[in-house]
Amino acid sequence: MMTSVMLAVLCAVAQDPRAFVLETRANVWDVETADMNGDGFQDIFLLCSDEKAYPLDKEVALWLAGADGSYPKAPSAVLKLDPVAGAVMLAEVDGTPPKEVVALDAGGAAIFGFNGSAFEKQGGSRFTSLLPSNTREPVFLKRSAADLLGDGRDVWLIPTPSGLDLRRADGLVGAAQCDVNSEMRRIEATYIMHRLPAVHPFTVPGEDSMALAFLSDEFADFAHGPGWSEKSRFKIPMNLEEKWDASARMSDITGNGLPDLVVTQTKGTVKMLAQTHVYLAEEPFKYPEKPAAEFSVKGGVSAPVLKDVDGDGKSDIILISIPFGVTNFVNYFVRGKLAIHAEVYLFNGKDFGARPTFSTNLTMDAPEGRERVAYTFGDFNGDGRLDVAFGKADNTLAVQLGQVERFLSQKAWVTLNVPSFGVAEPHNLDGNPAQDIIIHHPGGKNARRVEVILF
Repeated sequence: MMTSVMLAVLCAVAQDPRAFVLETRANVWDVETADMNGDGFQDIFLLCSDEKAYPLDKEVALWLAGADGSYPKAPSAVLKLDPVAGAVMLAEVDGTPPKEVVALDAGGAAIFGFNGSAFEKQGGSRFTSLLPSNTREPVFLKRSAADLLGDGRDVWLIPTPSGLDLRRADGLVGAAQCDVNSEMRRIEATYIMHRLPAVHPFTVPGEDSMALAFLSDEFADFAHGPGWSEKSRFKIPMNLEEKWDASARMSDITGNGLPDLVVTQTKGTVKMLAQTHVYLAEEPFKYPEKPAAEFSVKGGVSAPVLKDVDGDGKSDIILISIPFGVTNFVNYFVRGKLAIHAEVYLFNGKDFGARPTFSTNLTMDAPEGRERVAYTFGDFNGDGRLDVAFGKADNTLAVQLGQVERFLSQKAWVTLNVPSFGVAEPHNLDGNPAQDIIIHHPGGKNARRVEVILF
């Protein structure tokens, strides 16, 4: 019996990829997924807006997966949004699946349920926040609702001038202070900007509710306990002199349930230096003074990517860099190509080693206008190792597989005839071990279509 099940899984993964094109009436600005009818397949939400219309023309279009995991040409249901809507999130509001659609603006929220064939308004809540109203390019808030209390109902993470209000449809359940950066610029018009920290829920042993970590470029703030009233702060070490850029990110690298910290600083112009430090959390709310690992890249811009490369369940570090050499400039201006260098440092349970386990070079089409080259990491053949899909040439997306002896295969496993520019994201849509890809094109020439690739 087990053998037949394994054979069925392998056959399902080995079949040729299936591609679907979802076309919309207005431009697509963001994508989200959820199982809305309990059939085990992920259904696809597209957040659409005609940014040139007056009043603004916004809607959420839903594509329900068929019995074989395929997607229809036309949307299964459409939710018309009020022009004032600034963002949308999916949240479990009433504790019973499926999730509800919550449309948000500076003055509150409207809640819509899905009855299997159409959306119905279920209520709303009025409150003030830093959320925008009347946005022309709305987005899904993908990390702004979580079951922090463990009762099956999501808590909404709503930004305020001092941090976050923790809300549900029936009212406030807590508040947390964190580093919110607000600025104003006056040219001819006046611009008001807010930069909110990234939020990472995590579990603290012995506490009933999940703790929250807030990460800005300067601080890691923590809130936990009853009503998230207990607070602590960690000043992120930024020790590179004359730096012109700095960033930080969190991920549970060690697998102990605590968010670890990765800090990158960049200085210089011609002699550019990018330095990355990794701090591993051994207990909640604290980091050691000395980093567990240090990485330096000279002569180009660099950014770390945290992914499980070898399938051991722990995050590894991929250092992606774009060298500022003569060859790369010639390729960019003459051939319209961009050379990317990647070094992989595998986490061994204690550190990442002194030298990279793998290194490789990739060549991509150079971006045009506001579009970016479509690329994403994921396990696209279901073998547990990390693969990469990227725009290889115009209307070509190549997938290179991760291998035991090298980071990526030398030849493409499969090439797909889809636009090579856009935002590519990995999803598990049909439940098999292989991840799938959704590509959308905000602000690009293909803004009214989305490609879905099932592996």
